[in-house]
Amino acid sequence: MDHSVDSSTAARPPAAPAHGGGHVIWWVLAAITGGVVVVAATMLKPAAPPPDTRSPDMTVEKTSAIAVRDQAPQWRFLKLGTVGEVGSHWTDQVPGRISIDESLSSKVGVPIEGRVTRVMVELGESVREGQPLLAISSPALDELRAAREQAVVELEAARTALERVEATVASRALPLKEAQNARQRVRAADVALQLADAKLATVRAAANTKELVITAPRGGVVVEKTVVVNQQVQPDGPALIVVADLSSVWAIADIFESQAVDLQQGGTAEVTTPSLPGQTLTGKVLMVSSIGDPDRHTLPVRVRLANPDHKLRPNVYARVRFQVQHPDASNEIPASAVVSDGERQYVYVQDKPGHFARREVIAGSAHEGRIPIIRGLTTGETIVEEGAILLDNQIEIEQ
Repeated sequence: MDHSVDSSTAARPPAAPAHGGGHVIWWVLAAITGGVVVVAATMLKPAAPPPDTRSPDMTVEKTSAIAVRDQAPQWRFLKLGTVGEVGSHWTDQVPGRISIDESLSSKVGVPIEGRVTRVMVELGESVREGQPLLAISSPALDELRAAREQAVVELEAARTALERVEATVASRALPLKEAQNARQRVRAADVALQLADAKLATVRAAANTKELVITAPRGGVVVEKTVVVNQQVQPDGPALIVVADLSSVWAIADIFESQAVDLQQGGTAEVTTPSLPGQTLTGKVLMVSSIGDPDRHTLPVRVRLANPDHKLRPNVYARVRFQVQHPDASNEIPASAVVSDGERQYVYVQDKPGHFARREVIAGSAHEGRIPIIRGLTTGETIVEEGAILLDNQIEIEQ
């Protein structure tokens, strides 16, 4: 038996198991991943702390006071001033309009129901007292005249009956009380005639005419007209024509509720209008309304203006400003000195050089860059007029 071995077979090493290659790959990947984690860990650094926003030139004390170093650059933005006494001033101009003086106007209607047959005036036309404005035809006019004629007949009949009864009573054919009853019927008929005359006098209709002519109750200008020919009209309807004397007019300004606090009846107002360029008219505050506009939150203020030449026309645009006093305020300061957190108002008061205390104040309405102080400051105190917001922001940062 031949025991020899193939040399090529003997020289080749035994083959590795089939699953041995997968283990090798897994260990290689694990080594690579571990190396990446180590490298990333060495590159990580702790986050830097937030920068210190506090200024070394300003020191906050208990959130209500702040000190500023003598040579601090913030002094370039700070302006100091002295609290002054309050005086009268003019408000900013507010929009308004020219209106008729209602105390010098008359609304024209009709005393009876009817149909308009003629209109004798136009809007904007000047009329004199007693001038015909419109005419109507109405069956009620004939009824009033017939009622008066009936009253005349009844009065005459009552008087005739009284004479007959008095003669009969005198002959003792009738008792005395019959004469008394007859006299009462005469008085009742007389009252009925007076009532009929009063009704005709109210409509002021000319005798034997088919139309009732309505005349102007006063001289002036037709400022409203809502009537046309053939229109049906009645006594309880709206005014058909408004006649106004324009020798005096109103300027009506709509101001915000907070501005009305300082206005009083009898105060002085100045009015300008594009229809009179270069002219400023002076008037008196006639009324500050107690009722506001629920949508606009404004109050109408009425100013009376003399208008002898009728140059001010109703409904034209105007601008109004008011001279006001602040009886409750003791001093005033620039409006820029006041800062607010939305609920309260503050002023920074210098109590010693470079040291400012935040003080709560009660302020009025600003005007032309200044604001009255009702409570919180004393005349002569030194305050921060400009730059107060810089101090306020620093306090907010360090709180």
